[in-house]
This record gives sequence, C-alpha cells and structure tokens, in this order.
Amino acid sequence: MSSGRAGMSRFRGVLAAIAATTATLVFVPAVSADGTYSVLSCSDPTGALNGAAGWVLAPPVSGAGQALNSCPSGGTLSAALIGPQPGGDSSASWQFAAPPSTRIVRLTAARTTTGVVAGTTPNDVQYVLATDTGTLETCAVSDTSSCVGNLTGVIDKQGLNAGTVGFRVLCTNVGSVCLRPLRVDFKSIAVGLSDPSPPAVSNTKVLDDGDVSGVLSVTSDASDTGGGVYRALVKVDGQLFRTQSLAPAPCVDAVPADADAFQFTQPVPCPLSVLGAAVRVDYRDLASGPHAVEVDVEDAAGNATPIYGPVAFPKLNVEVQANNQQSIDAIVHGHLKMWFVKTHLHRFTSHFGTRTVARGLLTDSAGKGIEGARIDVFHILRNGKRRLLKTGLKSRAGGALTLILPMNLDTRKIEFDFRALRPGPTTSLQTLNLHVLRRGKLYFQPLR
Repeated sequence: MSSGRAGMSRFRGVLAAIAATTATLVFVPAVSADGTYSVLSCSDPTGALNGAAGWVLAPPVSGAGQALNSCPSGGTLSAALIGPQPGGDSSASWQFAAPPSTRIVRLTAARTTTGVVAGTTPNDVQYVLATDTGTLETCAVSDTSSCVGNLTGVIDKQGLNAGTVGFRVLCTNVGSVCLRPLRVDFKSIAVGLSDPSPPAVSNTKVLDDGDVSGVLSVTSDASDTGGGVYRALVKVDGQLFRTQSLAPAPCVDAVPADADAFQFTQPVPCPLSVLGAAVRVDYRDLASGPHAVEVDVEDAAGNATPIYGPVAFPKLNVEVQANNQQSIDAIVHGHLKMWFVKTHLHRFTSHFGTRTVARGLLTDSAGKGIEGARIDVFHILRNGKRRLLKTGLKSRAGGALTLILPMNLDTRKIEFDFRALRPGPTTSLQTLNLHVLRRGKLYFQPLR
C-alpha cells in the first residue's frame, strides 16, 4: 500500500500525538468564522416557493387594513389599506421574531409599494419597515414628501442587531378619514440570524474502531440552543471530506446549488437535540495511506464542535513511540518472513503432542526491524476453513517474532498476515505448512 509523501508529512504530527492502540475523544467547542444562517420566505433565489414560516400577523390589524399571505401560491406577503378608512385607525402589518438564542442581523427582500402617487389627496397614510431597535425604511405618503413614486427593487439591510423585524401600513390621520389606498408587497425575503453558540456534545461512543471491519463507527448525543443540530462533518487530514445530515427536512440546505449551505425555510430548521447520531467512515473511501480523521457536529449557523479525533485511520500498525524516527513510507512497505525453528524452512513435520515453535522477522523496506507491529495468525484446516486464532502476536525489538504452537494441533497451514495500516489490505503474508504425525500416519482431527 502506498501514500503520497505530502500526505505522510501531514500525518506524522498526528501520529506523534495519538497512541497507537487508543482513540482520543475531544470535547472542545469551536466556533465557526460566520455563525449565521438565513431563513428564506416566499421564494428562494431559484424560484422555489414556501409559506413564509416565521412571519406572523402583528397587531394591530384594524379598520380597513388587510394582511395577506399568498406566498405558497407564488404571491407575496402584503399589507394594505383599502380606502377610505373611517376612524383613522386602519393598519396592517407582518412581523418576524428571532428564535431564542438568535438575533436578526440582516434583511433582504424584493419590496414593492402600490399607491404612492402624486395628487391632491392629503398626507394620511404611511409605510414603515422597522426592527424593535429602529426604523429601516419609512414613507409618509404626501404630495410634498420624498415618496413621490412607488418604491420598487431589492432592499438589503445589513449590520442589524434586532429581536424582531416587520413592515406595516397605517392611517396617520387619527380621528378622521384616510382617503389614500396604500399597499406594500414583500417576496424573496431572506432574514439573516446570528447564532453564536456551538452545539454541545456528550455520550460519545466508538462502536467500531474499524480495525477489522474497515468502517469506523462513532455515535454521540448533541444539543443546540439556536438553529438546531444540522449535520456531521468528517475531516481528513484537516480538510473537510464529507458532510452527513443528522435530521430530515426542513433541516436541509434550501438552495443546494449555491455555495451557501446555511439557507433554510424555517426559523429553527433543525432539531434542538439529536440522540445517538451515528457517523461512519469507510477506509475504502479514502485515498491510500494513513490519515488523520476527525468528526465534528455542526449547527444550522455553521458553529462546529469536535466530537471525535483527530485519530489515525487507517492506523499505522506499529507503536508510534518506538518508531518515531522510522520512515512511515518504509513501514508501509514492510516485509514479513516466518520459519520453523528446527528446520529454518516453511515446512515442518512434527509428532502429535509435541510443541512446535515458529520464528520470524518483520522489516521495513530499508531492512530495519519494525518493532511493536501486530500480526494476525490464521489457521487453515483440511476443509479449507480459515480461522483467526491469534491477533496479539507482536514484533519485538529488531522486528523479531516468536509463536509457540499448541501441542494438540493436527496437520494444517498457518498464515501470518501483516497489515501496515489497520484497517487495510495485507501488506506482507507468509504461510507455513505443518505436518503432524500420529502413530506414524499423517494426522487430521475429525471435521466439525
């Protein structure tokens, strides 16, 4: 098995910090560079429709005021005054409230007014776009104001820090009759929400370290106080390798075609807690060679918390401390030799009830002994069954190996398997043939 030298160089730092036999669990929160997400209403940039979740009728809606939501059918959020409005108290409005633990930081929308025209009608109606901390846009309709024509186009209000945002039309001629009709329509609305807190993780478990199966499997519980628990991130050698959703829609990117993965159709798009979220990494999906693998959990605003790693996966099959000066490339191309002690050959005939000893040597591609590597020992019986009988055989100083076989063995093949990376394919294999005599005849135990 081979690996690029650049990947090996990156991996050396990880190997120095990670014990060869133990995975490291890390619970240190890390806040993303952005920490915001968008809630799309009425329609998204691709034209897909939704029902403007999060926008609610905000009192007062009174008199001749009307507030309509035709977004699901391709329309708009609208607030209108249908004149004349007796009593001077007509109004209609829509409002969006930031979910708990979030703040409104941006509002973009396509906004259009109807009814702002020059004439002789008195100044008696007004349109207002405002947050709970200040006014963003206002239009007191009159023949002498700056609103001498209808407002059209896209508005983009950035740098906000608000709990609510909303728009309203109202009659300003209190106690009298408002004669002007006025309407405002919003569509393609995007409310940007800040969510500064990363998810909290607990109860992380390694279900499978992947050594035998080849699939690393980790589970964890996660909770969040803002937009919810969104997805898991698998990082390889410090770079994002893939993402994994942790919940169904609406906890999905509303516009997967663009580069922004944090656009949703609900104010709280994802669940605030996820129990036993499972993440699996198959070594066969990775490029050849050892890698540093890390799993993070991310909330809807892109805040990430590491839940596992970084760990070596596949893991170099050697005790790091004993070989920190040895070339990883050389270990990855290691070679295994085995022989029977009494013959120094690959074949030996023994008598039933006596002990047989096999020895060997594990060296790297430069001929230097590899210490602390694990060798799998398989016994292949007469019926062809291949049994893993020993996984704890380890190379000693200088790469030396010794295996004392049981006295009750019958005739069989013994296979020694060295995998430089675990999990990973066999790097070097050696087979010994043991013939066992009993009462002068080749001995086989009854098949079971």
